[in-house]
Amino acid sequence: MFPSEKRSLRRFLAIYILSTLIFISVGLSIFYHYEIHQIYDHQNEMLKIKTDVIKSKLHELHSNLWGKLKYPVIKGIKSAVYDIDRNYLIGDFKPKNIEWSRDFWQYKDNIYHRTELYPYYIGAATIVTAAPIDYKPIYELKIKIAVAFFLSLLFAVFIAKWLGKLFLAPVHNTMELIDRFIKDTTHELNTPISTILTNIELFKSLHPEFEKSEELNRIEIASGRLSRIYDDLAYLQLKHKRHRNIESVNFSELLKERLTFFNTLASRKGIKIEKAIIDGVILRIDREDASRLIDNLLSNAVKYTQPKGLVTVELFENGFIVKDNGIGMNEDEVIDSTKRFFRANKSEGGFGLGLNIVKEIVEFYNMKFEIASKKSLGTKVSILWER
Repeated sequence: MFPSEKRSLRRFLAIYILSTLIFISVGLSIFYHYEIHQIYDHQNEMLKIKTDVIKSKLHELHSNLWGKLKYPVIKGIKSAVYDIDRNYLIGDFKPKNIEWSRDFWQYKDNIYHRTELYPYYIGAATIVTAAPIDYKPIYELKIKIAVAFFLSLLFAVFIAKWLGKLFLAPVHNTMELIDRFIKDTTHELNTPISTILTNIELFKSLHPEFEKSEELNRIEIASGRLSRIYDDLAYLQLKHKRHRNIESVNFSELLKERLTFFNTLASRKGIKIEKAIIDGVILRIDREDASRLIDNLLSNAVKYTQPKGLVTVELFENGFIVKDNGIGMNEDEVIDSTKRFFRANKSEGGFGLGLNIVKEIVEFYNMKFEIASKKSLGTKVSILWER
């Protein structure tokens, strides 16, 4: 799967799963509150039934005042009797938080029920009963909710991945075709480019009088540009397989060497290259990576700078800067500039691979990569490393 496909799939999965989880959470929350009410209603009903038993026993006591009076006790609940003025008369407990306006209420770990007696039995007008809340069905409900949520999550992930792959299948096929085309193109470009470059050098040695000719210079510049395009395409295809030879590279000398090559290309457009390069900057890096890093930044600077423009190159101990006064980019273009195949100006040549390759190289070596740009004012690219 291509990186762009992975990003798209991750975004789709995140959006789909998040929205599905919100929907599931709302549904389970409604179900949970409904079931909780059912559980409490059931416990309230059971307390009411037991209260009615006490009520009937009090009625029996009222009918048998001449016998021995014994306060009725029901297993599992406590009760208290109050007179018409809400004064405590008798009971097996004395509640402290009676809510006289309600028939049922909860306090701490108990449920309470208040029922009026009419007619009054032996001076009693109100019975208040209490029973401990049975948390077992509530606990079992929470377990069921958690299991349902987990299973729903697994199902949502499975469906999301299946739908994501289904939707991305046409894109994947297209990307494979493009990737195969680039591989085939890269393979086919190798031989003719090498032949052109070899024959240019051979022609120069055999006919030194033509070495400074305008025609040969144009051929050399064009073939050099083709060679850089080939190198970029080859890098993208082989970046995970190519062996890097990390060594101490004199970055100062390498930068001067590459500037000599780009001076020829810049002079064709009337672009001036100013440089401020300190000597002796040694960097632990693969030489090919270092050349590609420099070439892509200089190539972009020259390509997007208008004729008679200025490109500035600075090298210091912990990094280097390439700055131009070309077409520049807005904020959105700066963000997209390191994406593969992005080009700030579609009229310019190239595949839009330069800054994408630069980004991958600096990330491999844990360097810092900064782009500052303003439309019509130019671009400044900074590569920084630790000494």
